[in-house]
Amino acid sequence: MIFLLFLIVSCGETTGDKPVNKGVAGFQVEFAEDFDLGGPDPKERRNDGPVIETTIKVTALGYDKKPLTTYNGEVEIDMLYGEVSAVSYNEKQGKYERTSRILLTNGYSENVKVEMEQCLDSDRIVVEEVVPEHEGDDNAEKTGKMGVSPVFYTNVATISTIQGTVKDSGDSFYHGRNLTLKDKTMVVIAVIEGGFYLHEVSEKEDENEEGKEYSSIYMYTYSTPYVDDNVEETVQLQPGTLIESANGSVYEFSGFTEMSFPTFHPVYEKKNGKKELKINTKLIPEPKPINDILKDDSEMEKYEASLVRVEKVFVDWFDENESSFVEYSQFRLKTFVGKKTILAQTLYTAPLFNAVKERLETPNAEPKQCYTFTGILKQHSGAQPTSWIIVPYDPFDSDNNGIKPVDCNK
Repeated sequence: MIFLLFLIVSCGETTGDKPVNKGVAGFQVEFAEDFDLGGPDPKERRNDGPVIETTIKVTALGYDKKPLTTYNGEVEIDMLYGEVSAVSYNEKQGKYERTSRILLTNGYSENVKVEMEQCLDSDRIVVEEVVPEHEGDDNAEKTGKMGVSPVFYTNVATISTIQGTVKDSGDSFYHGRNLTLKDKTMVVIAVIEGGFYLHEVSEKEDENEEGKEYSSIYMYTYSTPYVDDNVEETVQLQPGTLIESANGSVYEFSGFTEMSFPTFHPVYEKKNGKKELKINTKLIPEPKPINDILKDDSEMEKYEASLVRVEKVFVDWFDENESSFVEYSQFRLKTFVGKKTILAQTLYTAPLFNAVKERLETPNAEPKQCYTFTGILKQHSGAQPTSWIIVPYDPFDSDNNGIKPVDCNK
């Protein structure tokens, strides 16, 4: 899009060898003089809140790259990644209104107040001309004549930002963006065949639950993640490994937020003259008990990809020929108190657990054995009867399978 604008503004339209001025070629977008663009270095970045307020000036440019003062028209305002609205005061209604359109008169629109949201890492404002005969129509087509602001640098991406900034659909706002996680303490909390789970350590974790919310994400690597750079021999990634930075594309896989095909750089340390991965299992958080929130999707969402624990559950009756069980060893668990449901998936992490043997003999039978399941919380929008799934795994126990028998009546 930016390259197309460059071609339009630089080359203009031609007839033979001579440029022909056919009106507006593009637009110049300028921030207010006191707006700090920041810089790519962490120390230079803007420290913004959820909403960035400033003013901009939009100027129509002719093919000679000079202001076109004869231009009158409407442009739509947008951003490369974030969201932006122009804000104006409606005197008749006595209130401020937000709009995605800016009207240019005599080639300019000055001191346009804008509010920018969901800005992360680096971004720009983009304007595009609306087809003149359709000005005022929200669904009007654009002419392709555009303008972009200078790039500005704001807060770097974090796991908590990616997971905690969601649309009405529940998907991360940053779905589809390629982002780099850095400048936070991050630790691997679990490794499975197709990737690993990364946790962002917060200073608040020791004080309350707030630091554990929206703090973990799945890094989909397709195959078992190994590390072969900067170490003397290839080693498999393991829980407790500190990660300095990771880059990948945010993707919603059936409601489960992940970073796909990431590149990642662990933290290293010298031991006995050798360079090794730095591992600190003490940074792995204690599992979050979730029995009380199993029916609250908004609360469960806060602990997606996190280490959780569901207590005093039994294996509900299920059909062993169901495709979800045949393909993924997925089956239903129910809490002994309240009969709340969550799914378990044991294919990769607890393959020896015999769910068929442990299930209820009939749908309404009384359970004879209960368990505590500790593991990673994931979700799949197509799963039934609930989208929430626990993948049993306990980094604090030597057998690691995360499944412990308990007495249902105690």
